[in-house]
Amino acid sequence: MLLNAVIGTCAFLALLLFALWAVRGVGGSVDARIRALAAARRRGEGLAGIPFQQRVMVPLVESIGGRVASMLPGSLVGRTERKLMLAGQPMRPATFHVLVLALGALLAGTYLLVIFAVYDGGPPALALLPAVLLGTLGAYLPMFWLSSQARSRQAAMLKGLPDSMDLVTICVEAGLGLDAAFHRVAEKQSGPFVDEIRQMLREIGLGKARRQALVDLSDRTNLDDIRSFVNGVIQAEQLGTSLAQVLRVQSQRLRVRRRQRAEQEARRAPVKMVFPLVFCLMPSLFIFILGPIIINVIYFVRG
Repeated sequence: MLLNAVIGTCAFLALLLFALWAVRGVGGSVDARIRALAAARRRGEGLAGIPFQQRVMVPLVESIGGRVASMLPGSLVGRTERKLMLAGQPMRPATFHVLVLALGALLAGTYLLVIFAVYDGGPPALALLPAVLLGTLGAYLPMFWLSSQARSRQAAMLKGLPDSMDLVTICVEAGLGLDAAFHRVAEKQSGPFVDEIRQMLREIGLGKARRQALVDLSDRTNLDDIRSFVNGVIQAEQLGTSLAQVLRVQSQRLRVRRRQRAEQEARRAPVKMVFPLVFCLMPSLFIFILGPIIINVIYFVRG
C-alpha cells in the first residue's frame, strides 16, 4: 500500500513538472512570442532557431484548445477572451482552455490515483466524491488567476493614467499633434497603459482611423476614466473645439478622480482592520487579561 502511494505521488510530480515545462514556452505575451519568431527568421536560423516549445508544444496545445473551445458555450468563450484581453493577452484563448482542462484533470486524476493505490480492494463510492471537487477547484484556479491579473493591470493603468495624460497635454499645448503626443508618451514612459497606446499607434500606422483606434483602446482597457478621455477627444475633433483645453480639463479630472479613490481606500481601511483585530488580537488580549483571573478562581474554588 505504501509503495503504491509513493508511485502515485512520483507520477503526479512527473506530470506536474512536464506540464510546467510545456507551459513555460506556451505561456507568455502573444506579442513577445511573435517578436521572438520574427527575430529568429530575420537571423536566417529557420526552424532550428525556434525553441521546441514554440515549434511543437504551441501548435499542439492550440489545436487541443480549439477543440475544447468548440465544445464550450459561446458566452463562456467570449467572457474568457474578454478577460484575457483585459489581462494583456498573457496567453491565447486556446492555451487558456487547455490549461483549465489540464489542471482540473490533473488534480482529480492524482486524487483518484492515490485513492486506488491506498484501497486495494477498490475505494467506496463516497471516497470518490472529492475528485469532483478537486477537478472543479483545478478548473477554477486559472479563472481566479486571470481575474486577478485583469484587476491588477487595470489598477496599474489607473495609477499611471494621470501622468501619461499630463504628458500628452503638455505636448499638445507645445504644438505637437495628438498622434505625435502619443508617440512621445510611448517613448518616455512605460506600463500597461503605455503598452495599449503603442498598440493603438500600430493600428493607426496600419491604416485604422484614429477615432476607431481610440474607441478600441477604451474597449480593451474597460475603464471609465479612459472611456471619458476618448469621448472628450472625439467630441473635440467633431465640434472643432480646442483640443489642448479639452486635454487639460481631462487631465485635471483624472487627478481629482485618483485623489478621490485614495480617500475612498483610506476610509475603507478601518473596516478592513476589524476582522484581523477580532480574530488575531482580541483572543490574545482576552487570554492575557482573563487568564490570571480564571486561574485564581479555579484555585479559590478548589481551596
